[in-house]
Formats: sequence, structure tokens, C-alpha cells
Amino acid sequence: MIDKSLERINTKSISLRSEKKAIPVYFSTNISKIKKKLTSANYNFLKALGFNSIYGNWVVLSDTNGKIAAVIVGLKKTKKNYSKFFIGSILSKLPKGTYCLKNTPKTEDINELVLGFRLSFYSFKDFDKKIKNGKNTVSPILSLPNFPNLDKTLYLAESEFIVRDLINLPANILNPDYFETYFKKFSNFHNATIKIVCGNDLKKNFPLIHEVGKASSKKPRFLELTHKGSSKSFNITLIGKGVCFDSGGLNLKSSPGMLNMKKDMSGAASVLGLAHYLIKSKANLNLRILIPCVENSLSGKSFRPGDILISRSGMGVEIKNTDAEGRLILADALTYATEKNTDVLISFASLTGAARIAMGADITPFFSTNDQFAELLKKCGDKIMDPVWRLPFYEDYNNELSSDITDLINAPLGGMAGAINAALFLKKFTNNHNMFLHFDIFGWNAKPRPAKTYGGLMQGVRSLAIAIEEKISS
Repeated sequence: MIDKSLERINTKSISLRSEKKAIPVYFSTNISKIKKKLTSANYNFLKALGFNSIYGNWVVLSDTNGKIAAVIVGLKKTKKNYSKFFIGSILSKLPKGTYCLKNTPKTEDINELVLGFRLSFYSFKDFDKKIKNGKNTVSPILSLPNFPNLDKTLYLAESEFIVRDLINLPANILNPDYFETYFKKFSNFHNATIKIVCGNDLKKNFPLIHEVGKASSKKPRFLELTHKGSSKSFNITLIGKGVCFDSGGLNLKSSPGMLNMKKDMSGAASVLGLAHYLIKSKANLNLRILIPCVENSLSGKSFRPGDILISRSGMGVEIKNTDAEGRLILADALTYATEKNTDVLISFASLTGAARIAMGADITPFFSTNDQFAELLKKCGDKIMDPVWRLPFYEDYNNELSSDITDLINAPLGGMAGAINAALFLKKFTNNHNMFLHFDIFGWNAKPRPAKTYGGLMQGVRSLAIAIEEKISS
């Protein structure tokens, strides 16, 4: 599958060479300002057309032989705040040919534009017989000679293709067995080492993962990947929630609530996408990936409301809701993670509907125990069009997690502060780590938008990737 993901992105749409016959693309806020760059016939045509250079308007001009002579893209600001993603998606719709950017304004973020351009080619049609899988047929090519950091921009696009592909796969295919196979291929691709604990072998050391996953015919498992740098490298541990399908367990979800639960492994997909970027960009770090991988199913083996489960940490958890299973499997993974030294501890999970309701699909809420890194992350997110917003570890809400009969409950009643309570639950298993970040992602795009197709969506990864690089270099 990773090969297919990379095949989708590696279609020839970027040229590093200076192409003499490349069709020029001019960005315009007023056509009079680019008059000298056009033939009189083309300029008169624009005037006759009444072309308005507002943001996002575009037009293709032809020469006397009917061939494309130039493309004009409007950049005049409007009340609506368009992103360079939007401009990149426009360029992806151009007819077949090679194009070059002639007068890109100094304020233009080329990285963002190119990323939007590449992501616009994403399509998940693997089960549509009418379409040849993974192949882009008539795509325009951008000539970008001497483009700085082009490789890293394309690595980010590769990461997003990987994440989207994994989320989009249906649960009858992407189950824990399949995820393990993919995980092995991913590790081989990056020359990493892995450890896998599966089935009943989880009982002793990963009891919560075992309890959540034991009802499924597909055995639960704990996946660990290690990619080593040098002894002096930065140590980062990434943990991703890998619930391949979430029925809610005995606290069964409604039909609408269950419809998109194939995406409940978006946390696991996200950490693999982030790992892909960090490894490909040769970041100076030691990387560890931990993925508890399960299905939350119904059977005679299902864990129940009212059960008391003992975690790897030794803390007991009273189950109030079997649909709050993600935090349980992450608890064992976090405990395991802190048993070895790590400079940064990060978890990704589609954990709560409360986070989605608060922030929507575009803004990723996160929690952090480190103010400095949180500020850096926010700046990086704004810079690379991957907005994030910090929510608080509000300690007074810890009372909501109290149990009368054991250490804590897994889900407070009442529905208040759902995202914060879930984050506080996870924090209890981090051994008070001084740089713990938790991302409560949605992982889904409900309607097509520029550079974002319907379906799986990568959130928070780009901002975190850039923030980690800046942290390492500082």
C-alpha cells in the first residue's frame, strides 16, 4: 500500500529543469500592470472579456495558432481570505502542458502553492473499475528550477497521500491484520526495526489494549517501530490510536455515528505520515512509533460498563462507557513510552467528538505541557496552512475522572469538556513528562475543497513536522 501511495504522488507534475518552451503563468492584481508581458491581441482580449483580477479568477490565452500562450491568475484581494492552496488547486486544473511561474509576488508562499498543487491530484478510486488505479493521465507540469526546499515540500505531500490512503480504506480491508502487514512494509521501506506483540501475549504487559480488542475476530496487537539516528540525536516518541473500526462496543454507536468509524485509526495513520516526512527529510533524531491496533467489536468477550481494568501502569480504570476505548489503548502505550528516555512524547488520536464540534475539520486542537513548544507549533501551523489551536490541561477537571472504587473512570458523565477530560486521562499515564503533546484530530473532510478531496484528511502533521525541525536546529 505504501508503494501505491507514493505512486499517486510521484506522477510527473514537477520539473526541476528550466523549460524553454514552458507556458508562462502571470499573477495579476490589475491586468494593466502585466500589459507589457502580453501581446496586444491577448491584452485586448482580456479587456474585451472584462477579466477581473480578483483572487482566484483565471483565464487561458492562446496564440494565433490556437496554442496556449499564457495563463493569467487573479490575486487581487477580496473580503474572502483565499489560501495559496486555492491558487495551487487552480494550477492543477490547467490543460496538459508545462508551465512556469513568471511574476510570483515576493509575499507569495511558493511552498504553500506547490503543496496545494500537488495535493490537488489526490484521488482515491481504488474500487472504481472505470478508473485505472493510482494513475494520473493528463496532468499539467510546473517547471520550478532553483526552487528552495522543493524536496521537503514534496515529502509533505507524500506524507499526506499516505495518511489519506490509510484512512480511506474500508474496515473490511484495513483491519489489524492488514495494518500489521502495512506496518512491516513501511518499516522495510525506511530501513527501520519493529517489534510486534499480538493477541493473548498482550494480557500481561498491555492489558488495556488486550481488553479493548479481544472481542474481535482480528487479534489486537501493539506495533513498535524504531528508526535510529546518532547517540546525540533528539529522541521523539509518536503514539497513534489504531482503532481500525469502532462500533462503540456494548455502548453501541448509532447508525450515523458508526458510519465513518473506519477513520478511527487516523491517529495511527498520522504518526506514520509524520514519520515518513521526518525520515525522508533526514531530520537529526531518534524516532520511535507506537501503535496500539484493535477493533472495538461486540461479542461474548466484550468488556463491559462497570468493569474495572488494571492498566500497564498499575492504575485501575472503571469503565463508564465502552465507546471511550481509544484513551484506554493509548494509556498502555503512553506508559510503555515513558519507560525509556524520550525528549518529546506525542499522541495522535481521533479521540472525541467534542474536539470536532469545537474546532471543525480545518483547525486541529492540541494539548501541551510545554509552553515554548506550543507557541512554536502555533507559528509553524499558521506558516504552512495547517492551523492548530491549543486547549488547556485544566487540572481542576481531574475531579471528573475520580472513581469511588478504583483510581479513575474512563469517561465522565454529562458530556462537558469532553476533549479536555480525555486529554487529562491520557496525561495521567505520561509520568508527568515535561514535553507531552496530544492532538485530538478529526481526520475527515466531509466535502471537497481546494486541495482537499472528500474523505481522509491529514491534520496537525505538517505543523508538527516543521516545528520539530525548528526545535532540533535551535
